[in-house]
Amino acid sequence: IAESFKKLVHDCLVNKVPFPALETFEDRKMFPKRYFLFFDLFVRAGRHNRDLWKKAIRDNKGQNNMRFGPAIFEAHVRTTLRENYFKWIFQQLSDIHEVEDVDVEEFRMEYDEHIYNDLPRALVCTHKELTKFPFKNYEIDYGDDHTGTTDVTSNNTEEARAPEEDDNASYSSANIIDPQDRPATRSPNPAAENAAQDRAEKKFFLVFKNAENNRFNEIREQQRQDIKSIIEKTKGQYKDILESLKDTINKIREVKKSMSETDPMYKAAIKEAKKNLRLFKDPYEEVGEGPMRKKRRRSIENQTRFSDSKVTFFSKANEDMKREEEKGLRKSWEVLYKEVWNKHLLAPKSPIIDTPIPQVNSIIRDMESDVNQLLADCAGMVEEV
Repeated sequence: IAESFKKLVHDCLVNKVPFPALETFEDRKMFPKRYFLFFDLFVRAGRHNRDLWKKAIRDNKGQNNMRFGPAIFEAHVRTTLRENYFKWIFQQLSDIHEVEDVDVEEFRMEYDEHIYNDLPRALVCTHKELTKFPFKNYEIDYGDDHTGTTDVTSNNTEEARAPEEDDNASYSSANIIDPQDRPATRSPNPAAENAAQDRAEKKFFLVFKNAENNRFNEIREQQRQDIKSIIEKTKGQYKDILESLKDTINKIREVKKSMSETDPMYKAAIKEAKKNLRLFKDPYEEVGEGPMRKKRRRSIENQTRFSDSKVTFFSKANEDMKREEEKGLRKSWEVLYKEVWNKHLLAPKSPIIDTPIPQVNSIIRDMESDVNQLLADCAGMVEEV
């Protein structure tokens, strides 16, 4: 997970895309394109078994009951990402062998006020070098499963497999409904959702630009507004870290340039920087030095090396995942994930020559005759010479 995260930091830096806010990786309904990235990069990396992951995607072209992991595993990946978010950014940007000083200054995050107040067009979930999701032609929505309406894929298989560069390509995993019948994706209302669960089955599905352009644009704009809203709501939690992050990175870069890795001062500086970048901290952790040093209170309930705040976050994430599993939301997500891979990412591209085989054979025979005649003429010319 750490290596995948650091690579994303590097790729965002190279492509001059602001690094995504932590919270946008934690809600698959509000930010489905971000969650696709989270799932495809971090959950896959944390699974450690690539063969099983590929088998779940490809077996019977995704039409199978294989799962990518239990709810508790997904909660673990989410907790790990939150715990190390700033630390991994620090580790990548403080690497003096891979990152130049000017690159550190140019590094931007969605938490930067001038970024989230006016989000650029290219974000981590809408840049072809950073995500595999076919964002040019599709958006992901979550809502009622309306049956009995027309499915575009059944009428146009070739369009369903069109490459993402073609903005007119179209396919959908959902039945098409009138945009007026379904509200735009926005911050979830738990009470309203629970009541609606009793009335209709909900699932994730693709909205394709070609068939539902207004709906497509509505979802995309709503998600951009939600990104801004959630950053404004949560960035205060990391105020101190955000204000000192670049200073900390620059100081450690200077330490690395001037000291040996075996120097105790070097090790102490790195350790202190990582400690200050942790997100799971408890108010009774050790502070200060000397005989007046406060001792960490031992938790009777959780006698582990983890902080209570981390255990609390993991427990909540795990309960959220279990509820999503019970409602079928996690399974619906995995079905969509498999479909995107099989119908878009693994779909064979259109052949360069789409002429029927008999005609191709005839063309080849004509070409052979022409070549043989040309060779005979050349042989005659050689004899004359």
